[in-house]
Amino acid sequence: MTATFIPVASWFGINYRWAERLLVAGCFFSTSYLIDINFVSMEQYRGDTRGFEFGITDWMVIALIIVMAKSPRWQHRKLDLIPPNGNIIMVYLLMALISASVAYVGVYAGFGLFKLIRAIAVYWVAYNYLREEEDLHFILMILAGIVAMEFLIVLKQRLGGIYRAPGTTPHSNTLAVYINMMNMIFFAFILGEKSKRTIIYWACLGMGSVMVLATFSRGALVSMIMGYTLVIVLSFYDKPTPHKSRVILTLFLLALPVAIKVAPAIIDRFLNAPEASGESRHYANDAAKAMANDHPFGVGINNYSYVINETKYVAFIDNPVDRGIVHNVYLLHACEMGWGGLAVFLLMIGNFFLIGLREIRKRRNNTITTMAVGIVVAMFTLWFQSMLEWLFRQTYVTVQFFMLAGFLAALTRVDKQMIKHKRTERMKMAWLMWMMDKRRRSKTKTLPAPAPANARL
Repeated sequence: MTATFIPVASWFGINYRWAERLLVAGCFFSTSYLIDINFVSMEQYRGDTRGFEFGITDWMVIALIIVMAKSPRWQHRKLDLIPPNGNIIMVYLLMALISASVAYVGVYAGFGLFKLIRAIAVYWVAYNYLREEEDLHFILMILAGIVAMEFLIVLKQRLGGIYRAPGTTPHSNTLAVYINMMNMIFFAFILGEKSKRTIIYWACLGMGSVMVLATFSRGALVSMIMGYTLVIVLSFYDKPTPHKSRVILTLFLLALPVAIKVAPAIIDRFLNAPEASGESRHYANDAAKAMANDHPFGVGINNYSYVINETKYVAFIDNPVDRGIVHNVYLLHACEMGWGGLAVFLLMIGNFFLIGLREIRKRRNNTITTMAVGIVVAMFTLWFQSMLEWLFRQTYVTVQFFMLAGFLAALTRVDKQMIKHKRTERMKMAWLMWMMDKRRRSKTKTLPAPAPANARL
């Protein structure tokens, strides 16, 4: 199927614009419903990746790359081989490669390394695709489709008796983080844009918020509230308007009855969470620090689960059930890729924040600034919760992060394109006014002078 789909999809995408758009929609939408095959599958391994994952999203990505390189529609568009922040991403990938070369189990490291390459390919495609404001609105509709699909699946799961619904993802916590990032983007557009699409954004925000509540993820609930607050702050920093104040009041009135309804279950979740869970996280953190201190380049990407179960570090955690993955993505990077690997990882995500904040500081109150606010806060919710989770290393969130990062990196180019377009429109308008004025003056000069009143016939 791979050998058939990629050339056929590429041919249609090269020759037909509708096929290209369908391929783009399929590429980004498929990141929410991963259909993969694990080559060299090791399903019993407790690491974050259990095989060389390859699937439909990869078909779409490869086909899109071919379309971008070969389609006549793309001949006037320069494809950047190394997008913004690309050098740091390559250093991050290099650190992962070094850790893989010294890993306890090389094939496990290979699994993790291959996943990073797949996610970086999504980043490259996302960055190089987004060119104009029209593309941005098309992407928003794709994200809206993802939220609607997840909501219908979660609703079905809840009606089927599943208490903490996971949606299409492996775990309810994964779904909560994934949807939280979407929520921030749609909330930013509700505040920053008044258009016919606003009703879609409201629907997505409502469905997304309900889904996060349905996961009963304590970290996601806290980060959702913090994220919404930060979106409001940054949106008002961009430009305070009466519209934004009305949106906040409306949102509060709509959320109040929902909050009252679910408050007892949420409070119970916080108060009665097992204490053993917190102790297990503490022991796992200590084990990860010990690994990082003992191994300059780490124990190998995707090798923590093997090392904590099969080496001397088993002494840190008595219960075999708790010897899975350390629930802190920063310490997970430190132990698997060394303290240097963690530093590069922090530099990479920090650079994406700088890219977004540079757009926000322009305070143009347009689509670009709004998208920057949404993605920056979306990343904040992910990295805040990552102090208690390792979800970034789950394929769903890894791919989603790099996809949104690609869109964020492309905003500067889209902004320049919008400015250029407005300048061209102003020049056209000025030229049209000049031509109309010239024609009017020309007609005035050619009119015959009126005859004197006493002129002889």
